[in-house]
Order: sequence, then C-alpha cells, then structure tokens
Amino acid sequence: MIPCLAETIRVGLEPFPPFITKDGQGYSVAMFRGIEKISDLTFEIEIMTYARAKHQLKYKHIDIAGHTPKNLEAPEFYQYGLELDWQISTTSDLFVLDKRYLDINQIKKRRIGTTLGNADFLADQVGLSADHFIEVATLGQLVDMLLKGRIDALLFERASVMTLLQEKISTDVYYQTIGLIPASIAVNNDDKGHRLKAKLDRLIRQLDHEKIFSGYLKFNRLHATGKVPLAESNH
Repeated sequence: MIPCLAETIRVGLEPFPPFITKDGQGYSVAMFRGIEKISDLTFEIEIMTYARAKHQLKYKHIDIAGHTPKNLEAPEFYQYGLELDWQISTTSDLFVLDKRYLDINQIKKRRIGTTLGNADFLADQVGLSADHFIEVATLGQLVDMLLKGRIDALLFERASVMTLLQEKISTDVYYQTIGLIPASIAVNNDDKGHRLKAKLDRLIRQLDHEKIFSGYLKFNRLHATGKVPLAESNH
C-alpha cells in the first residue's frame, strides 16, 4: 500500500470577523487548524477580497475560497465552484444610522455599501439592482464609511459588521435582518475538487463544531431588528 503524502491546500478567505479576521485568525481558521490535526492536510491561508477569492478559484490558483452563501451564489459561480456540505447559519443585516433607512423602500435611491464581490448576491436578496451598491475592498473601510456618513446603509453579514462596530461606535447604529444565509466554503468543480470536498466533509464531521463556533452564537440570539449592542452587552 502506498502511504498518503501530506498535501498543501491553498485557501483564499475574505475577512469575515469573527469567522475570519484580517490577520488570518478566527473561528473558521480554527476549524482548518482542527482539520490539520486529524489529517495529512496543511492549509496555506491567504486573506483577500471575496471577488479575488472567486477569481483565484475560477482560474485554479487556489483550492478553496470562502465564505460563500451556500447554494445562493450566481449560477456562473457553480460552473467552477463546488461548495462543501458543511455550512453555518448566518444572517445578512442592513445597518444604518438613520432608522428610516431600515425600510428597503427608503434606501432605493440612497448609497448602500457592501464588500467587493457581494453586490450581485445581496442586491438579489433585497430585490434591488446591483447598481444601487457601492463595493469596497474591506469590511473595515465599509464600517468607517457608514460611521462617517459616506454611505446611508451597509449590507453584510451580522456578526462580522457588529464585531467591527463594537470596536468603534460612539453613536447609535440600527440593524434589520434581511434574511438567513448559510455560509460555506467552495472547492474547484473538477475531479480534484470533488475528491477534496469528500475528504473535507468527512473530516469536518469529526470536529466539535459547537465548541469551535461557540463565540458566534451570541450574535444569533439577538432580535431580528434593534440597536447594535455595545461590546459589554455581548459578553
């Protein structure tokens, strides 16, 4: 029997705190490190925009891209991307300084911000054209733009935005859930990718998923709409 050689897997991840922090840490990275401990896989993780991660996956410069909105990406994505069975439930929320803009009808002619590569998907979620969106490279930039009034609304995943807002807010920020979106990660949609997916799905099932992502659950317990709590309220 030929022994299985260690395999290095190239991973491109968008900053998505608390799942992926800009310095390459977070709950999802902990999951990858957990997989390393029980397998012959080694993950080489690079932090990049979601748009770049999808581009790199499409041209096979990386083996994994994330996080994806599971089964909800544009049809073209699934020509080259294949998502794992694994997923974690997240919510997409609208964040505003002026409560009036929690009403989608009130922001149709306003400036809505999200991160690069997400406008098409999120526009579809709220029934608007992607032309209504301003895309920027990082979530940190996006949060700063909201707080400085350069955009009227921010649309992105709840925990990621709240994690950053709690470091910065000195004023009231309001949120409204627009929908539940399961997050996953994708491999190449080819023979090698299918083999990798099968292996990763099997290994992830062996991990203590609840333990790894326990810190995320505090965000899931919040109401569907309200005011972003101060960090102390979430401890």
